[in-house]
Amino acid sequence: MNEPMPQKEAALGLAYFHIPLPEYDNFDSSNFTDVKQDVIAAASVNSGFFTTLVEAGDVKAVFVGHDHINGFFGKCTNLNLCLAGGFGYHASGKTGWSRRARVVGVSLEKMENGKWGPVNSITTWKRLEDQNLTGIDAQVLWSRNV
Repeated sequence: MNEPMPQKEAALGLAYFHIPLPEYDNFDSSNFTDVKQDVIAAASVNSGFFTTLVEAGDVKAVFVGHDHINGFFGKCTNLNLCLAGGFGYHASGKTGWSRRARVVGVSLEKMENGKWGPVNSITTWKRLEDQNLTGIDAQVLWSRNV
């Protein structure tokens, strides 16, 4: 049996949790993509977790839900913050606003030996609940080539 190969660099991190951090409220119409239709329902006390994520340096994006009629992407202190938008039928929504789900894609380098190598890029977009499952708001969150 082969021994695991040692890791050559820090692994890229993606953080997923439910309630938005207070920093999600730093966005206005000039610095995010898609739609912010309601106040951000973040915790009333700032725990400092956002600062911890930024200082760690390996987390490239944070994904949250909770705010069912907000579905946007923005960058704050070089950290990508993404809100999913609403896709369930049991929670709040807005008439005329299509349900949507955020998708995350990770592209890996294909090695000469046929194995998968390091991450080349991390992207995100949303799929609308329509006849074509339309993809909207594609964003590159991180790329090795940038």
